[in-house]
Amino acid sequence: MFDNYLQNDSEGQFTRQITNLLCDESSDNAPLVLELIRGGGVNRRLLGYLFGLSVFHAKKETAGLAMSLLQQHAGAETLRQAQKLRESVNYYYNESEYFSKFDNPEFDLFDFILAYKMCAWHRSSGALSGYNLISHQTLNLSQYPFATLSPGISTLHFIRYIALPAHRLFDFEASIPYLSALPLESVFIENTRLEHFPVSLLRLPTLRTLSIRRGTHRPKQAMQVPENGIFGSESLEKLLIDAYPVEGEARLGPFPALRECVMNRCALTSLDFLKASSGLLVLGARFNRLESLPAFLSELSLLERLELGGNPFKEIQLDLSKLLKMNHLEIGFTHNHG
Repeated sequence: MFDNYLQNDSEGQFTRQITNLLCDESSDNAPLVLELIRGGGVNRRLLGYLFGLSVFHAKKETAGLAMSLLQQHAGAETLRQAQKLRESVNYYYNESEYFSKFDNPEFDLFDFILAYKMCAWHRSSGALSGYNLISHQTLNLSQYPFATLSPGISTLHFIRYIALPAHRLFDFEASIPYLSALPLESVFIENTRLEHFPVSLLRLPTLRTLSIRRGTHRPKQAMQVPENGIFGSESLEKLLIDAYPVEGEARLGPFPALRECVMNRCALTSLDFLKASSGLLVLGARFNRLESLPAFLSELSLLERLELGGNPFKEIQLDLSKLLKMNHLEIGFTHNHG
């Protein structure tokens, strides 16, 4: 009666319980997970777990049982991929390389990555360090080949730092619901087509770093800041944008927790979005379209580094007597507004 009760339970209670067991950072529950699968069958999500455990689990007995179950339930191509990865796993640097090489219609890649992450976590438990923790909490999707993320990413509830897919076909807006489900602290975007400034990320309550790099992508138009509101963040500490034009920056802010803002070659015409950033330590706005330097910068008493070269300044209101911590100041002039 209860044979294969997991087969149609991909998003159900039993599968969630197995997922919670696998995600337990205090105990390696892989053997128990495999016993439950052996007694209850598989579904798409569990097949992804089997694939990952068969390749990455440190104990040969556990990895062998996972492979045996995979042989019972997976197709020939899935088995071929698992065997190929077992033979070549030492040649891969991190999970980002798996995405472009092991696309599989039988399971979600994020379920496979979850199993990989937990195997790596428990394998390093004897020598936990800051590096291991950061590695565990980081997800590098730079080589993820698809246009949108999938629901499977929601099981990676421990991810704090993420690099989004680095290609122009990636649909950032369609992926926001999945990103919003994670406790993200740092988001890195590069080579992605962005028609609108990603203000939805500013709503993440734990976000500390937002980095956007144009990379090899040549945007045809600036990122537009939406007109229907003011878009700030209570938690953001670093705003880093490189060579990606922004339009409507006056609607950004306030950023009361901001410590570093570097926005070079972003076609900025104003820095007013930084008025509430009283704790700012570093400000870089080189090669923009700034014609004036606002007086409020003199009130940023913690400012240590100010780089504003390459702007067509006509007016500068900067009282250096208040900037006692300043150790680097660059203000260059240009007649080129481009």
